[in-house]
Amino acid sequence: MKNAGIVCEYNPFHNGHKHQIDLLRKSGAECIICVMSGSFTQRGEPAILDKYTRAEIAVRCGADVVLEFPFPYSSLSAEGFSRAGAYILDAVGADTLCFGCECGDTNALRGAAEIASSREFQEKYASLQRDGVASTSAYFEAYGQISGKKADFGSNDLLGISYLRAIEDMGLSLDALAIKREGSAYNDTELGSSYPSATAVRELIRREGAELEDLQRLMPKEAAEALVGATVRNTAPVFDDTLFPHLNSFFRLHTPKEIEQRAISLCGGGSILDDGDGIVHRLCTCAKNSTNSRDFYIGAFNSRYTNSRIKRVILYSLLGVSDTYRTALPEYTMLLAASRRGCEHLSKIRKCAKIKIVTKPADTPECVTSTLNARADSLYTLLMPKACRGDVFYKCSPFII
Repeated sequence: MKNAGIVCEYNPFHNGHKHQIDLLRKSGAECIICVMSGSFTQRGEPAILDKYTRAEIAVRCGADVVLEFPFPYSSLSAEGFSRAGAYILDAVGADTLCFGCECGDTNALRGAAEIASSREFQEKYASLQRDGVASTSAYFEAYGQISGKKADFGSNDLLGISYLRAIEDMGLSLDALAIKREGSAYNDTELGSSYPSATAVRELIRREGAELEDLQRLMPKEAAEALVGATVRNTAPVFDDTLFPHLNSFFRLHTPKEIEQRAISLCGGGSILDDGDGIVHRLCTCAKNSTNSRDFYIGAFNSRYTNSRIKRVILYSLLGVSDTYRTALPEYTMLLAASRRGCEHLSKIRKCAKIKIVTKPADTPECVTSTLNARADSLYTLLMPKACRGDVFYKCSPFII
């Protein structure tokens, strides 16, 4: 393992992330390349800190290159997210995709990936969903029926399986390394561990604010100080509560057909990505009947779809993402931060990289993805504690240490 690759969000960067980077360095990684979500994350939520600040923290804490995982790829469901992330890492010279997960056994997950890729599994999984079984439950039930084993997977195990399937399906030259997750579980909101989940850290900040003394128990000093500094500047923390006024007016003022046609006119395709069985119609109805975010989300969420899927469809509707992104792959990535070692790596591979690496936002190629990513950034600036100009990220430069 010479060039280790990580697909990440760092939302926010905490002790567990630092532990992973340190382990990779001790294991011989000469260059650690991160593909990090931009303004919105895989759950369909805004990142708690802006992408340039999170990238700077990552480099100060040991990463060598931080590249943007552009929207909407950063907010796709597990299959699309893993395909796009693995594709970028392979294209920029990573040789091993490293991911944290609950089981920490690469071979076990590789075996599970083979089962999940089988035609028999796919048919059973689709059949259960058509019968109204929720997607995660359908996955576990289909796996159990096909393999004859209990599907005892955590959230990160499932994402790891998706990475392994993506590497195989696309014929990428990436190896894979599963790293056992230490401390709290992915969705755990408790702070009892020295390796808390990002969810728990965000909930602490939501409840009590960004206090340096509290944060330094949970994240490296560099991360805690950057988060407190951003809070003082009123650029953080950012939570999805602030999205409600924008989405409520949007869904009140547009019909489902208008929302669909808007996405199709930009991206092509035939529908809003992941809509399925009238989710957009449900959102329009909820907006008309709600005056606050709590009521809106109570009305929108249901047992058939995960809350994350609903939030993703909200974003796809607001920003105009069609179902063409179910199979598309990124056209470019943007450099957000790099160390000296990272700059040397980029210099070596820039001419032979299989994807365009943008250094200045002004040089971003004109394409549908860059339009959608710019929309996502512009929306994000409205969600900050103190809203700022919509083009603020267009004027940023990568952090180089």
